[in-house]
Amino acid sequence: MPEVRHTKESVSRSKAHLSKDHLHKEGAQQQDNIGNDWPDDDRDDRGLLSRKRQRKAVVYDHPIHPQHWMRPYWLGMGLFLVLFSFWVLDSLKDPILGALTGSNLERHQPPAKLFSVCTTLALVCFLEYVSHERKRQQECQHDWVRRKDEDVLESGGSWSRMDLSTSVDAATRQREENAAEEGVTSSAFAYIGLPYCLVFGLMAYVLQFNISVATSTSAVKDESNKLTYWHLIGYIFYAAIESFGSISVATFWSYANSNLSLSEAENFYGTIIAIAQIGAIFGSTMVTTHVWNNITLIIVACLIILLHILVMTSYSRRFPSTCPIVLEAEKISSQEPALWSGVYLILKHNYVLLILGVSCLYEISLTCLNYQMTLLGWSRFEDTDHDGMSFTQFMGHYGQVVNASSLLLSSLLFPFLIHRLGLRLTLRLFPTLLMIVNMIAFGALPGNLAVLFFSISLLKAMTYSIHDPSKEILYLPTSKAIKFKAKFWIDVVGARIAKAIGSTINNYAGSVDRSIRVASAPSLLSAAALWYVCYRAGLHFDELVKKDMVVGIHDVIDDPDDYAKLDTVIEEGEFDGDLSCKSDIELSTSR
Repeated sequence: MPEVRHTKESVSRSKAHLSKDHLHKEGAQQQDNIGNDWPDDDRDDRGLLSRKRQRKAVVYDHPIHPQHWMRPYWLGMGLFLVLFSFWVLDSLKDPILGALTGSNLERHQPPAKLFSVCTTLALVCFLEYVSHERKRQQECQHDWVRRKDEDVLESGGSWSRMDLSTSVDAATRQREENAAEEGVTSSAFAYIGLPYCLVFGLMAYVLQFNISVATSTSAVKDESNKLTYWHLIGYIFYAAIESFGSISVATFWSYANSNLSLSEAENFYGTIIAIAQIGAIFGSTMVTTHVWNNITLIIVACLIILLHILVMTSYSRRFPSTCPIVLEAEKISSQEPALWSGVYLILKHNYVLLILGVSCLYEISLTCLNYQMTLLGWSRFEDTDHDGMSFTQFMGHYGQVVNASSLLLSSLLFPFLIHRLGLRLTLRLFPTLLMIVNMIAFGALPGNLAVLFFSISLLKAMTYSIHDPSKEILYLPTSKAIKFKAKFWIDVVGARIAKAIGSTINNYAGSVDRSIRVASAPSLLSAAALWYVCYRAGLHFDELVKKDMVVGIHDVIDDPDDYAKLDTVIEEGEFDGDLSCKSDIELSTSR
């Protein structure tokens, strides 16, 4: 009887072992077949600089978090704090610049925007360099560990620890690490937020010595063209706010796009934008109430930035990424420049070029329209007692209208549009409205402050609530390198360059009357170009989703260094992947 029991136990263990092997082989076969059911013509993603066929391998291996429903509210609170601090600072941007430049806002605003473009470009280049150096150090560390293991195998070293994982598991883990290196981690919020807190804190300390800024009184008109150190401080303050708005928001959306799936983005982005707009309303309202002076508001913005860092760090520890794991085993090509890799990715893929147009073209038209509204508002409310409203309060009311409208549109209209009409048609709404507003502002009712106020408020609200979340969805069928590096160049540098083009037009015009004549044609042409680019981008997005393709994923290429030291595979007894299977078949056949 004991022998029979032993036989049954052996048979049961053998069956369990075979069933596990069967499930393992079946799972591996399904993994290998991912993406192989496409036609050959559907596998290429042809770009401007490359026609190489590209494929992807996607693994869905993320358990559903029990508090998954809280994700959009955590992310919404993160963006809430970003927009809260930004709108506090943005509402102070033009009034403080006007006060520091002797009430010569019409002459100094366009150069200040150009200066902010140069500053932002330098910051993005610095961030690109830091990212490249960080990745290079990680690769050096991996190479050092690999060489140490090779020294042990060649009797030239000693093991401090033993890795019990198989070669297949190690290769899979390495691929996942390579894919994650291109994404945005929660530490990016601290790396970006803390320096800006220091800059704005220093500005608050310096600006308290300027009477006009500290007491919120109108400055004496300065007719001289002499530049003073207050002009330089005003330019630096202006550029810091502009770059903070671009970099912080771009960092948030890069992080969100790298951690959410396509279905979650369609369901969550409306909620995230709606919550965030409440923060923008609070920020602009704080300036409008005139309860706190300018210095206090800047310090409050710094504290909110610190709170934003804590919220995003808590979110990253609480919720794992649900974005499909894209396995990217190929190292960076030697043809890809290190410092300009984001620009290289933009030029390499036509789809990313379309995203560039969707993200930047409208800034030319909005800058021209906003210039007219700002000058008309400054000339009307320059005196703090005029109509019981100051120019700072006027800009605060502008922020309230923009963000209140954006709250309604993002919470009610965007979810309806994205589910009923789809992304392709939703993308066309904003450029259509932009063309209509250009015809009214430059043709039907030119130089009308009320028309400009409500038209630009509606356009800005449409930008934040419908166009921006639609633009972010365009990034989902792209690699993490595009979501991080290319997106930073598009949202930060590309948008600033588009604003610089609009500012150059405004600088050439010099006044509202000349701006109506000079800026009408470029503004209308940029709106028309935006409509065409949005049309093309929507079609391309639908095609990528239908074919289940990801832009920017390279073919898996084996590293020749892994096989350089092996004379014969069978004699050494080290097998890897398909090569080991092939060797086993040859041995069994020969026997």
